[in-house]
Amino acid sequence: MTRQRAAQLRISPLHIQQGLFAVLALLITLIAVQQYQHWEQSQQQEAPRVSIQHPMQTHFSAASVTAAESTSMRMMDVDQAQSADDMPHQERWVF
Repeated sequence: MTRQRAAQLRISPLHIQQGLFAVLALLITLIAVQQYQHWEQSQQQEAPRVSIQHPMQTHFSAASVTAAESTSMRMMDVDQAQSADDMPHQERWVF
């Protein structure tokens, strides 16, 4: 009964050879990926962990500093002061 089913499927020796080759290629690929991951993990463990300290940013004022205390935020005079009537009207589009 088993021979009849195999005969009905018509599995040739070429099909068996191709299947075995595909299994072999899959096993080699899986072993290569496993070895690569193992090597990558060993490289990460050997590398010393260096903590990088970034310099403090000085161009922003602290949030707790009031506007009067801050030297970077101060009112500046405008070169040519104009009244609102003298300035040309600009259209504004609001979406």
